[in-house]
Amino acid sequence: MFMKKIENEASAASYETAQSNLSMFRGNLRHTGRYNTEGPRQFLGVKWRFQAKDRIRSSPVIVNQTLFFGSDDHRFYAIDSLTGELKWSHQTKGAIKSSAAIVNGTVYFISSDGTLYALNAEDGASKWKFALEEKDEPRDPVDYWQSSPAVADGTVYFGAGEGSFYAVHAEHGELIWKRKLSLKGYEKPELAPILHSSPAVDEGVVYMGLSGYDLDAQKEPGNVVAIDARSGELIWISPLLSAVDGSVVVDDSTLYFGTRNGGLYALDKKSGQVVWHSDVAPYLLGSMALSGNTLFSGSSDSHCFFSIDKATGEENWAFHTPDAIHASPSTDGRTVYFALGNHYTDENHGMIYAVDVQTGEELWSYPTGGNIYSSPALAHGVLFIGSDDGYLYAIE
Repeated sequence: MFMKKIENEASAASYETAQSNLSMFRGNLRHTGRYNTEGPRQFLGVKWRFQAKDRIRSSPVIVNQTLFFGSDDHRFYAIDSLTGELKWSHQTKGAIKSSAAIVNGTVYFISSDGTLYALNAEDGASKWKFALEEKDEPRDPVDYWQSSPAVADGTVYFGAGEGSFYAVHAEHGELIWKRKLSLKGYEKPELAPILHSSPAVDEGVVYMGLSGYDLDAQKEPGNVVAIDARSGELIWISPLLSAVDGSVVVDDSTLYFGTRNGGLYALDKKSGQVVWHSDVAPYLLGSMALSGNTLFSGSSDSHCFFSIDKATGEENWAFHTPDAIHASPSTDGRTVYFALGNHYTDENHGMIYAVDVQTGEELWSYPTGGNIYSSPALAHGVLFIGSDDGYLYAIE
């Protein structure tokens, strides 16, 4: 492990996750992955495991002591976060690789059956369903997730296939607006991007990554866009980059994200122009986490986890792992949590790690029975995460 001293604001007051009546993928609308509750600093054991009927790649979301997540078994689950007991489940017609948003007692998620669902958080009863107008299929074997909805000001935002981005009324499920997004600067303007990035929303603007795949040329172009949340009008589109599969992390003046085969980027929030580019993590499918002045990132090909200076993109420390890190990390400001997964081998690499944010030293690790593409959620000293072994784990 290589390290330089970092200054990390453990309080990180802005846009931390609130375990109240609102929660979603990456913890908040800025998608920082920063929780205002502690995770387990020491490993005491597995508190409980809940078994679904297939792998769990959806990331758990917690509100009021209830965990919400989906599975490849086509079911969406609500379980008691204290006991692991099932509260209710809801059957869909496809695998659920989207993580939920829960706002004001309603759960929103997308199934690969081409439907956005809105359920009552208390009992799982259907409130409404919204059918997507186009196919939304994986672009390749490492396209692990679908877009996870973000809910802001009474609107549900999410991406889909064929460059389609939706804004749907949160209360009754009617379409507010839909925008077809295109790549900018690529040699084939007809190439439609896939929108499996999850939208971040801040101050009336939606930020979204675009992921293109030119199979014939074996190229993966991409951009990031800023869209007016109310009207759907395009505010700006970034210069041509590599494909952006993960979520954009929003800070006060800067956006941070990783790309396929193009490294990490920071963009100016108002203009979309590049602030810095770093090859610290050259290939990233997931998202970064942000706490204070520090970014945390896995890497999908270099078998390393990194602490990065958000101002420069320079490495603070590197933690070497035996395999790839695809899922997005989470942090409570003192400890950063991440997990391993590798679909190229049948051998299980589903190890969960807890690492000190200042030193990069391992605090504990735990092996699950399957690769992990789910991202950790934290609450009251417990970590929750799904695995390809079909279990949702609670670790304290």
